[in-house]
Formats: sequence, structure tokens, C-alpha cells
Amino acid sequence: MEVSLRQLNRWTLARQMLLERADLGAVTGIERLAGMQAQHSPSPYIGLWSRLRELRREELETAVMEDRVIKATLMRGTLHLVSARDFDRYRAACRRGQHPWARQLRARRVDVDALREEVLDALRERPRSRAELARAFRHRVPADLPDWTVLGAVAGGHVINVPEDARFGHFGGSRYRPAPPAEADPEPALRSVVAAYLRAFGPATRADVAQWLGLPVGVFAPALDALELVTFRAEDGRPLVDLHDAPRPDAGVAAPVRFLSRWDNLLLGYDRRERVLPEHLRRTVIRKNGDVLPTFLVDGLVAGAWAAPLRGPAAVTLTPFVRLQVRDRRRVVREAEELLAWLRPDATTHVVRWASD
Repeated sequence: MEVSLRQLNRWTLARQMLLERADLGAVTGIERLAGMQAQHSPSPYIGLWSRLRELRREELETAVMEDRVIKATLMRGTLHLVSARDFDRYRAACRRGQHPWARQLRARRVDVDALREEVLDALRERPRSRAELARAFRHRVPADLPDWTVLGAVAGGHVINVPEDARFGHFGGSRYRPAPPAEADPEPALRSVVAAYLRAFGPATRADVAQWLGLPVGVFAPALDALELVTFRAEDGRPLVDLHDAPRPDAGVAAPVRFLSRWDNLLLGYDRRERVLPEHLRRTVIRKNGDVLPTFLVDGLVAGAWAAPLRGPAAVTLTPFVRLQVRDRRRVVREAEELLAWLRPDATTHVVRWASD
């Protein structure tokens, strides 16, 4: 069966809870989304606000402080929030590829296993930042390698961030602590993680899975092949795979205006992103340095960017990338007002403005 770009868009939005907000708690919402990108501390909170009904910031902050949600370096070697229930599976899946820093250390004949134990011993004494670890173990890293290469010894889920790093307004960088003991069997874990990806992002190509997971296709192909999947064909002929029981709403269903956070998973989870991000806007939204702008969706597609500083006057600035009809501009403004009231509840005034006005 051939699937149109419009169908892919609506099917994806349904799984991402962007067609209709879901009645779920924050922890379950993160699980439904197969984890959430978390380099920018407010991003998972904003991402959940757009997807869940009546999300309270305190709900997620309480979950991270109680270790029901864990912040750690996982997919693509980047920071994510995952539930404590899921962490071990995601860690096992992401360990399948050796971290480049660990390879550099081994290539210089560094005993990575011994170095790892030294680092973990230090972290058992107290949490430390990357800079602190770099200084403490500079003598263990060859002179021609950067200080922070030491983290290669504990890459792959040996450490996690301290809970405070996952609070809404934390901008002080990462501090690490030892991760819980690993227990998951790697093969079932990888199957579970690939299935979670399809549940949140499918249908998808193998290249899409590789982009999201940050691993070569050959690593996860057996796990993908072990799942009971249905196959579709994109308009350009690419084969797409999906779970049998995944939601596939009609392409004609209306898509409300929704705001995406910086580095939102929806814009990072594919090799080809045109189902939500028109190709001609890709370089505008995804910068050369890897930054991904906070954006808003109109009719299911990226139509502009937004900015709302967390300090100073409470204001949202909207920058359209396409010509918007008057009714769509009104809908964007209404959603921006709701977001700003949630972001800055203590402000006495809230301002929404268009950058082009």
C-alpha cells in the first residue's frame, strides 16, 4: 500500500499526541514518546505541555527528583529523559555501539575498564561535573586527546545525571552519578526499544530508525526483523515498516496548532523529516551547529518559530516561515497565549507578538 505524505503526517501526529492531547501522567507520556530529548532543560516540559492535558510542571519535577524519571545520555549520544522503568532497556540498546571517545582511549592503549572503575569510585563519593572529571583524570588521558575524553570510559549508560539536572530551569551543565546496575538482556531490550520507536514515530524506514537510535542499520536489523510488522510504501518508493496495531487516522482529520520545544523529538526522529518539516525549511529550523529551533505547527507542518525568554517581560515572539491565513494566525496566537500563561504564571502581563509586525 502506498502512503501519501499527508497520511504519514496525520499518523505521526496521532502517535505523538499532537492531534489531541492525551489524558496521561508525565511519566507515562515520556514512555509513550520513547523518551524525550533533554539538552535544554525546559524542552521536555514544553513538549509534554503540548501533548498532555493539564500538565503541571511540578508533576514532572517531582518525578525526576524521586528518580521515577532519569536524565541520561542515550539515543544518538545525547541527553534524554526516560522513565526509570524503561532506562535499563534503552541503556542496553544504546550500548550496542562503542562510543567514539572510548575507541580513542583504547586506540592509545588506555585500560578503559580500569579507568571506568576509577571514575565510578570518584562519583560514588559525590556527583561531579564533566569539568571536574576532566581535571581529576587528566593524568589518565593521553596528552594528544582532549580532557573530556575521559567520559568515554563511562559512556554507554555507566553514569546518569543527578536529578537536579532535569529540573525545568537548570542551565548549569551536567553532573554525573553512577547508574543503577545493568540487568536487561541486550537482544530483547533492543527489540523493545525499536518497537517503542515505531509506536511513537512510525511508520518509518530503517534509515529513520538508525537516525533516531544513532546506530548502524546492521546493529538493530535483527531486532526489527523479529517484530511482527506491516509494510507500506512512501510516495517516493521508500519501504516503511510499522506495528500492526498502530493508530492510522484518516488523512482528512484536522490538525490543531501545536508548539514544539527546542530539539523536539518530532524533528529529530527521522532521516527524512518532510512528513512534518518541509524540506525547504530544514536548514532554517535545524542549524549547522545541530541546534533545532522551537517551532509551531499549522495544519500539521512546521510553519514558524517562536521564542519566549524565561526572564524579563513575559512575551512570545512568533516568526512565520510561510504566509498564514488570518484564521491560522489567530489560532497560533491563542495557543501562544496558553503556552505563555503556563510558562510564566506569575507574570502580571503576557504579550504575544509577530516578528514581522
